Order: sequence, then C-alpha cells, then structure tokens
Amino acid sequence: MKLSVGVYMNLYHLRVFLKVAEHEHITRASEELVLSQPAVTKIIQSLEHEIGMELVERQGRRIVLTYTGRVLYSYARRLFALEREMEEALANLRDADAGEITLAANRTTGVYLLPSIVARFRRRYPHVHLHVNILNSHEIVEAILNWEMDFGLVEGDPALLPPELHAEIFTYDELILVVNPDHHWQGLETLEPESLRNGELVLREQGSGIREVVEHALLQHRVKVEPLLVLPDNEAIKQMVINGVGASILSASAVQRELAVGDLMRIPITGVELRAPISLVQRVDKQLSRAALAFCEMLRLINESEQIV
Repeated sequence: MKLSVGVYMNLYHLRVFLKVAEHEHITRASEELVLSQPAVTKIIQSLEHEIGMELVERQGRRIVLTYTGRVLYSYARRLFALEREMEEALANLRDADAGEITLAANRTTGVYLLPSIVARFRRRYPHVHLHVNILNSHEIVEAILNWEMDFGLVEGDPALLPPELHAEIFTYDELILVVNPDHHWQGLETLEPESLRNGELVLREQGSGIREVVEHALLQHRVKVEPLLVLPDNEAIKQMVINGVGASILSASAVQRELAVGDLMRIPITGVELRAPISLVQRVDKQLSRAALAFCEMLRLINESEQIV
C-alpha cells in the first residue's frame, strides 16, 4: 500500500495495528496474534515511522489511539472487511454450504425469534460458520456501517436509518403495556396515554428500537415519557414489573408465559397501537456471500409461512 513517493505500508503491520487498536492493549493483542509483546511494540513503532506520525499513546497499562490512529483504524477495518468479503465471494462461488456469516439481532428478536431460525439454518447448512451478536438496534446500525457485520435485524422505523443502509421489513413486533396484577392500574379496561407521562414506565435504554417506537407513538398524543427506570435488558425489565416496580411496554412475545400464568396482566392504551417493524438491514454496497443470502432467504420463507411475531 503506497503512502507517499517511495514509502509503502506493510499490510502485516497494519493487521497487527488493527488488533492492538481493537484491544487497546499490547499484551492482549500479542496473545491473540501469538507474538511477543516486544515484537508487537516494534511493529507499531515501525508503522509509525513509515507514516511519520504517532498512532498510539500509553495511559498506564492501556494504550489510546491518537487522532491519526483513529483515522488509520477506520480505514484498516474497512480494508480487512473488504478482504474478508473478497475471500467469501470467491469461496462461495461454489455453493452456499460453506463459508461464514456474521450477523446481529436486537435483543427482543435475538432472544425470541432468532434461535428457531438459527436451528433450522444449522440443520440445512451444517458447515456454515455463524457468528451471532445480540445488541440494541443503534449498536447494530453502527456495526453494519463500520463493516463489522454482514447484516442485522433491527427494530424501529426503517425510514430513520442512514441512507448507506438498505432495510427490508419482514415482520412486526406487537408491543403491549403490562403491569403486576396488584398494580394501581389493575382493573382498568383501558388506560389514557397521558397516564404514562411521568415516572410510571420501566423502559429500555436510548438506542433500543422498542424505546424509539414507544416514544414516537406517545408523542403523537403529546405525551413525552419520563421513565421511572431504564434497563438494557427485557428480562430484567420484566422481573421488575412482576415484582411491582412500575409498568412497562414490552414485546408480546417476551411476556406470553407470564400473561398465561397470571404474573402479569395487559392493559390496552386508548387510541395507541404499538407495532414495531423488524427489518433486515445491510449496507447498500455490501455484497453478501451465498451463505448469507441463503440465511436471508430462510428468514423470508419462515415469515411467509408462519406468524413469527
């Protein structure tokens, strides 16, 4: 890789730098690369000499990227993601029965929808290596934009996604208001949206697709929500509500068992229908491998034949 007249970047050195940047730690990077710490340090120093600028700064045992280091890290990730895409494209010209897929799903989809799909895919394509990440929708979007994922399943309005991404809605998630049977709202046939305004709801964190859908729907009724509590996990929220800590709006698929046994009860919200789109998202300029295309096609076929959510 040419830097300037007569100066070429060593791609192996760049690969070592990428690991150091990912771990922010020389020791951990050297362990993963099976190199000595002095060797890794020497490579970073050599790369800095080639570029003519510092890439890292030491802060105790950790290292922190300089501005130059962050710029190089961004390009290095894209470069090696493209390299992996090239290798997969060549390998998968043969068939979809081999290869590697890196995907992510939002927490609701990843827990209640994805496992059965992965099981079916594994039975059909046992030699494909799947790497599945469970993140919130905002984190998935960032990972796809940074070439870290082949595609993702996100919850929320696809119109709000960056233009670099292609989104295909493949199902909808019904969201419902649930409370403990002893909650002060129990016995109500419906609840006015205004009652959800302040200190009543236990909600997901900002960046969650469910949080985005709930806030947007209630704003249509001029209700700005101030949560009682914010948690990053649906199961934790569910347990809080079961134990009498506020109310929550959760995926119907996440509370089926609790509604059936009476640990939770549902209260309709007057004039508010909460249906969160779940979309299959990828970069518009990303060429998926045949294995990844097969996984996406299985998602579509299962959704057409079954009411998943």
